[in-house]
Amino acid sequence: MTTNKMQHFDIASLLRFMPPQVACERCCALLPHLDGICPVCGVEYILTEEFPTYSDYFRQRGLTIQFHDLIEHSQRLARIARQIRESNGGQTSSHYPPMRALLTALHSAERFVHFTTYGLSALLLGALKLTAQRVDVRGIVSGVKSDIMMREMTDYQDEAPHLHLRAFSGEETYFPHQKIIVIDGLMAFKGSANMTDIGWRKAARGQEIIEVVTDVAEVVELNNRFFSPAWAGDHAGERILMTAY
Repeated sequence: MTTNKMQHFDIASLLRFMPPQVACERCCALLPHLDGICPVCGVEYILTEEFPTYSDYFRQRGLTIQFHDLIEHSQRLARIARQIRESNGGQTSSHYPPMRALLTALHSAERFVHFTTYGLSALLLGALKLTAQRVDVRGIVSGVKSDIMMREMTDYQDEAPHLHLRAFSGEETYFPHQKIIVIDGLMAFKGSANMTDIGWRKAARGQEIIEVVTDVAEVVELNNRFFSPAWAGDHAGERILMTAY
């Protein structure tokens, strides 16, 4: 008679699971709490009679990060990460390409997607627009060399009101060159591949590097180090008067 062995899991480890609770309105930094001044961009929040506490303002502005079922959602994202890791490591006979992992992760997002990329293909722009029908998608796209692609990203905002892109042409003096994609502050992709179908399909052949990150502390660090400062731009260090308008 055989018995199935339970895998060891200490529920006390859940006490160390502390995903971000709030996002800065100016730079979208992911933080455990925010009282007064954002530690990433330096913006100062000014209390008012309308909002005498920071928490009330963040809730009203939709800046708190809450999920219907955090554990179930985290497991869903973790399965995506496990499948791509096992596929890349040759631990399974089934092939799970990076592009499939990305599209599944975008489809699974519940609160937001943040990304930075050098280049963006029409195919993945379409995937982002589809994701932005449900959640906020914020992205920094540099190295845009096509006028057609620039117009596609900036001229049709009514197609996906929750899609917010900041684009830099190839001639900009400064532009971010990192490639990261953050899903809900719980999972991230990082590596050498631009956010193009060519780049992600090259990764499936080992010609680009894409790493999936599920350590929440590292996910937050990637967001706050590479995405948030560029998103804040020249508005870092300003003040926000907490009102409903």
